[in-house]
Amino acid sequence: MKGSEIKVTIKNILLAQNWERFKVMNPNLSQYKIDEVEKMLHCRDPKYGFLTYKCPECSSTKTVPLACKSRICPQCGKKYADKWSDELV
Repeated sequence: MKGSEIKVTIKNILLAQNWERFKVMNPNLSQYKIDEVEKMLHCRDPKYGFLTYKCPECSSTKTVPLACKSRICPQCGKKYADKWSDELV
């Protein structure tokens, strides 16, 4: 991948002002759907929440951004799909 290329992901497709345009073009979207997409767009973004862990012995810290836990998120939704498939057996 070259430096100027953007990785093609659902999140990157929606972030390029496409989500805002889609909402304008589809005014009857339920608030639930809007909330789920917007949670996914902010998934693991430290601006929207994070936890910081500090080692009591060496004082080193680790910051972990929060996950969205949305069913439509490609990363977080996998756990819901795995749970569903386990229940089928």
